[in-house]
This record gives sequence, C-alpha cells and structure tokens, in this order.
Amino acid sequence: MDISKIFLIFGISLLIYSAFLFLGFFLKNKNLKAQNLKKEE
Repeated sequence: MDISKIFLIFGISLLIYSAFLFLGFFLKNKNLKAQNLKKEE
C-alpha cells in the first residue's frame, strides 16, 4: 500500500472523528439547554 493512501485514509478518519466529536458535544449542550436540568455537574 502507498504511504500517501495510508496518510489520506488516516486524515479522513481523523476528520470524521473530530466532526462527530464536535457534533456530539454541540448536541449534548443543546439538549441540556432544552431540558433545563436542575442538577449541576
């Protein structure tokens, strides 16, 4: 396998991972605001 292909796959997977991480964090904050939970953590 080419080293460029490995780098490309690694870069894309990292991009997708960071995007899902950001989306999950954003949606979690939005959900907490919507529910207006009383418990503070």
